[in-house]
Amino acid sequence: MTAEGLALTDGPGWVDHSTDPIMGLFPLAVEQYLNAAVAVNAPGVTTVTNAARYYLLHPLVADEADRRGMDGARAMDLLRRVEVAFALICMAHQGQPDHLDWYPAAHGRDRLLAMARRGRIDLTVAAGTGDGRYANSRSGFLGPYVGSEVSLGLLGQGGRGPFSPGPAYDRPVVHGELGAVLELATSSTLEFADLLDFSSLCLCKTANSDDGGLLARRFAGRADERGTVAGNIGQIMRLLGIAMSEAEIRDRDDLGNFVMYSPVVTQHRQSTDHWLRWRGIRTRMSSVNAWRQIFAHVCRYLTAGPQTISQMGDRLATELPGGTVGAFVDGLPAVADEQGVPLSAELDVTHRPAPETHLATLALGARRFEALEAASPTRLGLVGPPGHRFESEELSPQWVSNALDDWRSQSMGEFARWLTRVMVNRAHRVTMAKSRQRRDGRFSMPLRIDVQDDLVWKHWGEATTEPSIRWTQLMSMGRQTGIFEVAEDGLWTVGARGHLLD
Repeated sequence: MTAEGLALTDGPGWVDHSTDPIMGLFPLAVEQYLNAAVAVNAPGVTTVTNAARYYLLHPLVADEADRRGMDGARAMDLLRRVEVAFALICMAHQGQPDHLDWYPAAHGRDRLLAMARRGRIDLTVAAGTGDGRYANSRSGFLGPYVGSEVSLGLLGQGGRGPFSPGPAYDRPVVHGELGAVLELATSSTLEFADLLDFSSLCLCKTANSDDGGLLARRFAGRADERGTVAGNIGQIMRLLGIAMSEAEIRDRDDLGNFVMYSPVVTQHRQSTDHWLRWRGIRTRMSSVNAWRQIFAHVCRYLTAGPQTISQMGDRLATELPGGTVGAFVDGLPAVADEQGVPLSAELDVTHRPAPETHLATLALGARRFEALEAASPTRLGLVGPPGHRFESEELSPQWVSNALDDWRSQSMGEFARWLTRVMVNRAHRVTMAKSRQRRDGRFSMPLRIDVQDDLVWKHWGEATTEPSIRWTQLMSMGRQTGIFEVAEDGLWTVGARGHLLD
């Protein structure tokens, strides 16, 4: 409306709209220590490395580019053409009787499949950077793999181009198995009928190929080389193999339960401090997941509209049991028996209502922290070395332990209200810390909730997936290279190349 020639705005229209809220990935930022510990103790894979043979496809291209004296731009062009040709080989073999469907699909498959429906694929178009490209990145799918390939010694840095073969690259083996893709990459066009004779290059042939054997040796590591990348990956892969031999393992939950609770972890003849460190890391994963879940639960209160922090805290208070914090903690199951053997306390509280079971899991993680000696390997995995900046950070097991002790005589309701305010305020601080001004002058704010004068809005639903500790990726790489197998009944076992873990 207007008055005396002035334009007036009713409601929120006066607010500065130069800020762009974007979806934040880790609203509470409780994953920092966990991610750092996993990166050191599970090298060679990330959450986005899923196809084993690419670990050698990229060094093959680096070797060829180095041999031809290619500069960076030409090397990237070759890489993209090779990735397209390789993906088409895998796609052509996918419909054959001997194809193993459990192997991952080749990267870029969906876009290439759409192009294939229109006839022969023009490699210059598919591998280019314009319309019809198989991948957005100029470096194709190298980016997600390069760090892992370097850590395993398969890819190096330097040389004439942007990358070079690493010290573990074996040219006769890799070129002998995969070299044909280099010739195919020079083709003008390709279609599936051209590629049926190249089925040995398919991803699903890795477990029985010579280059798959090279990969298996890299992923098996060398467990006895303590403190090295090969030693760390060797230890975790050996631990996974022992779990498969000693227990029924069908998924990562079974592995997690084995590592957290089985006496085999401490009593096996090959047990090391590294295994006990993984017990602490896996316990920390449970705590991180509990924080994700309880924060997501609280944020669901905002589905119908904004609320004050106090209103959110009141709702959480109604969903937790009455009594004092001390009574709640004392009523939790024991985390170890009289001999100190871990008990499956976290599994014993899963039947409780959602917010209660998550709070119980946090309290049990704090209790496990309290029971560990400062220099023990398990505590090192749980919170890091004494004095480490993550050891007593907000929301860590030590912080939870101190908070439960401070609130021991207070009611669960008041504790719930306080805890809600802690989480909301932390999420707001994380948003502020991650916010950046863009080149166009606009301000980018990664968030899930927005806080203004004690009023909270929800912008996006909360992610409730479990944090990754890379076991799924390691198991997959082991299976793809023949170290592990999956039986018809779904049980994971040690495979034909499992002897590499000895």
